[in-house]
Amino acid sequence: MLTRFLLLLFVVTPLTLLAPPAEAQSIFERARRAAERGAERAVEREAERRADRIVTGAIECALGDEACVRRAEAEGQEVVYVDNDGNPVDTGAAPAAAPDASSDAESLRPGEGAWANYDFVPGDRVLYFDDYEDDYVGNVPRRLDFKSGVMEVVRTADGGQQLRFADNSSIALPLSETLPERFTIEFDLYSGDNWNALTLGTGPLDNPSDDYGCFQGGLQNYSSAFFKVGSFFETGVTGGNGGSSTQNLNTHEQRMVPVRIAVDGSYVKMYIGENRVANVPNADIQRTDRVLLTVCGELAAEDNDQRGPILLDNVRIAAGGRTILYEQLQADGRVALGGLLFDTGSATLRPESTPTLQDLMRTLERNPDLRLRIEGHTDNTGNAQANQRLSQDRADAVRAYLTGEGIDASRLETQGLGDANPVADNGTPEGRQTNRRVEIVKL
Repeated sequence: MLTRFLLLLFVVTPLTLLAPPAEAQSIFERARRAAERGAERAVEREAERRADRIVTGAIECALGDEACVRRAEAEGQEVVYVDNDGNPVDTGAAPAAAPDASSDAESLRPGEGAWANYDFVPGDRVLYFDDYEDDYVGNVPRRLDFKSGVMEVVRTADGGQQLRFADNSSIALPLSETLPERFTIEFDLYSGDNWNALTLGTGPLDNPSDDYGCFQGGLQNYSSAFFKVGSFFETGVTGGNGGSSTQNLNTHEQRMVPVRIAVDGSYVKMYIGENRVANVPNADIQRTDRVLLTVCGELAAEDNDQRGPILLDNVRIAAGGRTILYEQLQADGRVALGGLLFDTGSATLRPESTPTLQDLMRTLERNPDLRLRIEGHTDNTGNAQANQRLSQDRADAVRAYLTGEGIDASRLETQGLGDANPVADNGTPEGRQTNRRVEIVKL
């Protein structure tokens, strides 16, 4: 859900709500009002939905309705988030940037402002995904390999869940296969200040029989290149026998920010929000079937000190990335556009969609005889009719953007297929992420 990415403050106990800062109050107020409107309509919708809830064992909750979420958990039921009209919300769509990561994100269309130079495109085949929504508050997430430290799942003020680190910690994220030549890593991060650091390593340990952990803001027992956010040791790509690119940044402090990493062979780009913070053509990036993650620094809040916990959410590791669309269309006849991002539960294109839309525009402009069908797809979560409608709306939104930029409408068809054509197992988080997509098909 979009409001899940709001700025959070320090959590005292696992059951303590994370309070929003003053600048986020208006956003929470909108969420509160949305929940109230949803509650008013609930009586009218209840009779129609009761049969579905009995069959599926799920409870429907409006976005921001924390009381509903708590009640569902107490009853051991699955939560299905719905919008104000009672339609299931596609909360797991390709991760969008946190709303407070940039003022552009809330007000600009794709291609406007700083997003004109944003060129990150996420991979389309998901190897690992976790948003911690299926874990119990207070637990260590089930889908990671715990090594050491202090961490727990916490609930946010909008009813979502995140992973909170309260001390130096080390974990590994198991992947379904060894990382390929091209892959992307995405996550949303809250870091107290420059004393805190989060590092990611994709290669093997120098000595497999030894431990790994945080060492001077980096990774212990690890000499290939790794990725770092935070710490006075700087942010960017560092280590290994190849090139490095780091900056001493503080723009990410005290707020939730989207962090994106794109790797193509030895070429690495790293982004915080819409800003590229590292650009390395010859990084020493090694590859295994897991990603090491460590946090280190002074994580415990102190009197008169801004330091606090590190909070992590929406971790997505995927094969693929930016490609030459025309070549892929010629070879395969269709392409999944992993870089098209939408607001949660809607067909509004996010500004982070800029690079994919620009690539699609250039492909059509340079190949005037090319005709395309734009297909929308969802996973099988929620109501099939609502999924089909959302998939059609999203396909139409891409077509509307292209025609608004001068592409002849006669060259473009759209089709919403809902959950009818999965390309991965809907029984896993990774499969559902992969199935939520927009594809283009050569006609």
